[in-house]
Amino acid sequence: MNLKSIVIILVVSVCFTACYYDKAELVYPQDGGGACDTANMKYAANVVPILSANCYACHSGTAAAGAGIKLDTYTNLRPWATNGVLLNAISHTGGASPMPKGGSKLSDCNINTIRAWINRGALNN
Repeated sequence: MNLKSIVIILVVSVCFTACYYDKAELVYPQDGGGACDTANMKYAANVVPILSANCYACHSGTAAAGAGIKLDTYTNLRPWATNGVLLNAISHTGGASPMPKGGSKLSDCNINTIRAWINRGALNN
């Protein structure tokens, strides 16, 4: 086997093993390739999974990194949702520190999901 063959085998091996994810939300994002249904957004079913995956590490329980802002319960989240700070932060539109801090902006579908829930009254449903 020559050096070129070995390099090709290594490159192919890395390509097939480097793209493994064990989290469904990474492999199959919520936006489904452009189709983002925000018709009936609910707190527990739609908003909590987004916040859990992107916000709770800093903004829940005793996490110190979240500047005292807790988003891990409906009671804690609702004021931030209704005063516009949450949406400004995740949309990176100003008026609030862009979140997730040091991370990339949430997907448009995730932002639109939270926006739709807020626009429907930010209910605890």
